[in-house]
Amino acid sequence: MTVSTVEMTQHNTGVTWRHICITIIATLISALLGIYAVIVAPTGSSPGVSGLYLSAAIYVPLSLWLGMWGCLAGYFSQLIVGFMVTPFGPWNFLWALADFFEGLVVLLAFRCIKTDVDIGAELKRPNVLKIILAGLLVNLVIAAIATILNLLILLIITLIVAIGLSIVMYILNSSRSWAIYVTFGIFAASISSAIIGVGIPILSGIAPIEGFWPSTFGWFAGDLIILASISTILMVFFTRHIKKLSIFVKNWFS
Repeated sequence: MTVSTVEMTQHNTGVTWRHICITIIATLISALLGIYAVIVAPTGSSPGVSGLYLSAAIYVPLSLWLGMWGCLAGYFSQLIVGFMVTPFGPWNFLWALADFFEGLVVLLAFRCIKTDVDIGAELKRPNVLKIILAGLLVNLVIAAIATILNLLILLIITLIVAIGLSIVMYILNSSRSWAIYVTFGIFAASISSAIIGVGIPILSGIAPIEGFWPSTFGWFAGDLIILASISTILMVFFTRHIKKLSIFVKNWFS
């Protein structure tokens, strides 16, 4: 039996208990990280917004590894966060769509354009990329300090650095996979999540409309910096290994 046949057999086993278990575990871990982030590093005037929402780093890789299971982990984890630390009540069911779409937008892009999710498969300058990723991690630490201490200028600088280095990563590894990942997995994921996450509380009347832009900026900046660093590291170094496992989802649920 050839390797391709083995992989095909693995990827056509359908939905298994492993998918459900991993989704539950990812949901609980993400929820704990989300609760911690909202309590320790809130930003803006809207409840539930944090510039240090490390859970965001989980949703994009999980969605590309586990398909819709990753998106569901994002949804249910934010739902738990909402009911635990926000006053949104039933509006949490809509508010949680922010993290659901964080994984969905990039999943849709890769599926519709029919592109391999393994962005680390053919790195053109791997050593340079490692240096950039290390720089992005340092930038994340600085951004976390800026968020906790409410240093807006420093946060803006770290956002600019993250955007610039994300573009450089694509230039160094110009391919369709990298173009989709940077565009949808970093930028579009951050923007869509921020607009939904801040917009729903405002529509519900719980958060003031005057705080839309500051809260949206805080959410967007925090997510983009986290996705550019931690998510990218996970995608580059772990995707090739995840693809060999039976839990890898090639379509939507299996």
